Amino acid sequence: MSVGDIGARMETVVQKQQYNTESTRIMCKSSHHGPTGVGTGTLPAAVRTLLPSHPACTEALALAKSSLPASILYHSLRVYLYAQAFMSTYAKTQPDDATWAKESPCSGATSSDNPTLPHIAPPAPPYVLFVACILHDIGVAKDYDTVPDRFEVVSADVAAGMLRKHDVAEPLVSDAWLAMSLHTSPGIAERLGGMVRALRLAVRADFGSFPQPDAQKIPGGQEGFNIIRWQLPRLEIEKELGDAVVSQALAMGEWKHSQKAPKASWPGDLVRGKRQNPEWDGVNKEF
Repeated sequence: MSVGDIGARMETVVQKQQYNTESTRIMCKSSHHGPTGVGTGTLPAAVRTLLPSHPACTEALALAKSSLPASILYHSLRVYLYAQAFMSTYAKTQPDDATWAKESPCSGATSSDNPTLPHIAPPAPPYVLFVACILHDIGVAKDYDTVPDRFEVVSADVAAGMLRKHDVAEPLVSDAWLAMSLHTSPGIAERLGGMVRALRLAVRADFGSFPQPDAQKIPGGQEGFNIIRWQLPRLEIEKELGDAVVSQALAMGEWKHSQKAPKASWPGDLVRGKRQNPEWDGVNKEF
């Protein structure tokens, strides 16, 4: 083994020790064995280096940090890093599998059809994607408990207002709104391409229903991947997010919760899961 190889291995060991120390500190501060609480998430310097620098990002991050528990904050940060990788992986506005319909003998589509791309997704600057990702679950925050809309739509409305405040072009605002409002809509978001698809796949990747992107595509490359692994702990994201959606919907009362968690929606599924298993204290069985 060469001196250079030994030096590289030692650097990797030291780096991992640093990540382990920081991860332990974060998890201890966030009460890893219970609900993390609103505003308890911390952002190490290494995480901040991976985030875009823009006034809209600063405002969105401040809102997320002050309004969300650490588990959802870290989930949203992981989603951004994954989504940025997917934007790079699927650089075309049209999804790679968009030819499926014309290849299907029963679809009736012709070679000139593009049935999977109802709108052209504009290229998304990282700062717009970041706002969409960091706020994609902001609708579950207490400030929006009484808004009688699905949390996905509330989140999209909040982000759209913020982006407009910072003079972001309307096509980008529209695409961010679609990405956020459709991020729990399987089979739809995946077909739209651009930011909509990237956010949906990133959420799926974080919850294990889609492969994680290539580490080299993540902002910061392998370093960014290590930061996700060691400095953005999962905590109890599945339980806390599911519980937040359900408690918010049920607090609306019988009539209004049908708007907050309509049937045949992900929030509606979670409410049904809670009602069918009222004594269950683990992750919602419909998550």
